[in-house]
Amino acid sequence: MGELLFIATTVFVAYVVYTAISGGNKDNPEQASSQPDPTPESIVSSEPAPVPPVENTPPPPPSSSPVTAKPVSKTPVKAPAAKAKAAPAKKAKPAADSVKNPKTGEVAKLPGNYAFAKRWIKEALVEEGLLDKIYKNNELDSDTTAKIQTALQALKALKKYQ
Repeated sequence: MGELLFIATTVFVAYVVYTAISGGNKDNPEQASSQPDPTPESIVSSEPAPVPPVENTPPPPPSSSPVTAKPVSKTPVKAPAAKAKAAPAKKAKPAADSVKNPKTGEVAKLPGNYAFAKRWIKEALVEEGLLDKIYKNNELDSDTTAKIQTALQALKALKKYQ
């Protein structure tokens, strides 16, 4: 059984190598066979086929008749943009667990872990005086994590970040 598998694998590898080496048109073999065989006349003839001369004719003059426009329908068409204009008028309040960056307007979800918080959230915590500094991941311990969670809740309560 193992010998038959080895022989089948060898034949397949040989076929793949043959098709790769043979070049040809491997993507579309029909195109390679559809090319016409060179006839003895075209091989013997060293002169190119005569090209008919091209006449320089000026383009036709533009017609003097006015272009007729399509008749305008008298029924008013409702613009779909009317709904789009009404939607931005309402200010969407961010979700309860999200904060908004006042500089860029980006709304981000408050992370469960300080390590996954966006940079601007960490900077905002320091700017507002809720934290002393931006902590690195190796500086996080249980006391620091509790302090950070309290600061995140205080940041969420600030009107500036809602």
